[in-house]
Amino acid sequence: MFIAFRGAARSNREEREPSRPERRSLKLIALRPSTSITATLPVWFLFAVVLTAADQQRVAAATEPATVSDDYQSQIHNAKCVRITMEMCKDIQYNMTIYPNLLKHNKQEEAEADIKQYDMLVKVRCSADFKFFLCTMFAPVCTMLDYPIPPCRHLCLSAKQGCEDLMRKFGYSWPAIFDCDQLPEGGMCVGENRTKTESGTNANGQSGQGSGAGQTNAKVGLNELECPHTMKVMSRSRHSLLIANTSIEQCSLPCHNDGIVPTFFSAHIRHYLRLWTGAWAVCCCICTLFTIITFLIDLRRFEFPERAILYVAVCYLFVSLTYMIGLVAEDNLSCSVVSATRTSLVTQGIDNFACTATAVAHFFFTTAGIIWWLILCFSWFLVTTLKWGEAPVGQVFSSYFNVIAWFLPSLMVIAVLVTNSVDGDLFTGVCSVGNLRPAALFNFVVVPQAILIAIGLVLFVCGFISIMRIRSYIKGQRLSKFETEAASDKISKLMLRISSFSLLYIVPMIVGQLCTYYQALNMESWLTTWYSTRCLHAQRGAFGFTQSREFCPIDDGHMLVRVHETPEPVLFFVKYLCHFTVGIACAIWTVNGKTFNSYGEFYARVFYGRSRVPTRVH
Repeated sequence: MFIAFRGAARSNREEREPSRPERRSLKLIALRPSTSITATLPVWFLFAVVLTAADQQRVAAATEPATVSDDYQSQIHNAKCVRITMEMCKDIQYNMTIYPNLLKHNKQEEAEADIKQYDMLVKVRCSADFKFFLCTMFAPVCTMLDYPIPPCRHLCLSAKQGCEDLMRKFGYSWPAIFDCDQLPEGGMCVGENRTKTESGTNANGQSGQGSGAGQTNAKVGLNELECPHTMKVMSRSRHSLLIANTSIEQCSLPCHNDGIVPTFFSAHIRHYLRLWTGAWAVCCCICTLFTIITFLIDLRRFEFPERAILYVAVCYLFVSLTYMIGLVAEDNLSCSVVSATRTSLVTQGIDNFACTATAVAHFFFTTAGIIWWLILCFSWFLVTTLKWGEAPVGQVFSSYFNVIAWFLPSLMVIAVLVTNSVDGDLFTGVCSVGNLRPAALFNFVVVPQAILIAIGLVLFVCGFISIMRIRSYIKGQRLSKFETEAASDKISKLMLRISSFSLLYIVPMIVGQLCTYYQALNMESWLTTWYSTRCLHAQRGAFGFTQSREFCPIDDGHMLVRVHETPEPVLFFVKYLCHFTVGIACAIWTVNGKTFNSYGEFYARVFYGRSRVPTRVH
């Protein structure tokens, strides 16, 4: 027997009730009861069942949903029925409820006071069934029965499946009063008829697939996002955080990792990342020092294009020194400002001299190093493709090379200081450009360096192709076998050195740029995810939030960004490794037999006052 409640004959409906907008239907599901159970049912209840069965064209042999329409709701003669007035449940598929409800609320006002605590989950729409499930618990449908009908277990499980993970993310567990195991799987229960709902779309008619990372089309007013007390800067210098396309003024990122909602990474990952960076900075410093000393003890041996490697090594020596300073200084440079609660915050701006100095050094020498690499490729192109000699390249272009390599980074440093684009790096302890400002990172780091790398790569490839042609040309000449093999062997060794240097220089440079570009592309989304998690967390008060959760970054009732949209630690491990590998590669070029001879002669001059005389073996 399938139970469905309907009103009187449909022929009189239009006369009694004005037309209503079409609504989705509600299931009242019952399984076929046994004979013994049927015998105990009230006569009036059986009579209603008979009327319903007569109204059906065919009664199916399996469980079948039936509708509870507004006509039925308006004609229920039950003294306990009251019209639904609670705001959340006004637009559901029925409009009459009964009390006491399933949660033992005796009045609708009591139920409304308790249901409001779930308002945020309803707004973010973690489950399409959650709102209706809440209403069936707090404002159950009123029928001819004198007791409330519980929701079906499948409705509860659907709501739980969509919302439980989100609740756990913010420190809550699924309420015990909503235990799905206590709800009926069959029998008399309420479930939503979702047969007309598009399975592949959400409530806004958009595809159910998540949007790409970094898309933050939030409808959040400029004054709606709050800067918590623990993040509010107690300084006159301008600080800001870009959250959900909104710039929160006088706000900065906390440096201390509270362990509840970590700032991107947990404390031990940040510790390992800093040690990782410091270790590679020391290696880079040693390699660049070796390269510089090798050049200086026999500078005449190195003309352009090789001499450009000396300047590249000088640049990355200073870059490695800035990271070593950050390792020793801990957070004194990158986290020099405090909040209203005396919490250390990430430094922004140029008010802190030490932070600004390290940022200028880091940015200037990183940019200059890439320009010198471009000069190396240009000199290589002149020598191999245009057949310039090594000495003429240095004589003609040396002054121009120095002006370009040191003047352009100086102009960019001025632009960085004017735009106040300096901020601290949480993970390394140094100050640099664009750590918290994606626009600054993109405009001052990603775009200029990408252009320089692209031009240099084209010049390098042209030079490499030219030297391969020279090698083929020599093999085709009518020279003695000894002369041909000697010339070919010399060029082969040169090509091997160039290939080794290129792999250890160009590849890390490109990979590092891709990591930086990915960071610039997603930083705002990472910050928004982190801010939203803290804003919606159960311990939001400890984080300094005072406004309602309604002011958290939400877009039309949906979470603004995916809950798990956070950076991967490997991204930053690779980024810093590539940064130092470029400097380490300089030592590869200088390690050869001539270098050891130069050190031998230098040793002889220092300790014996003469050049080393080669020993002849008779």
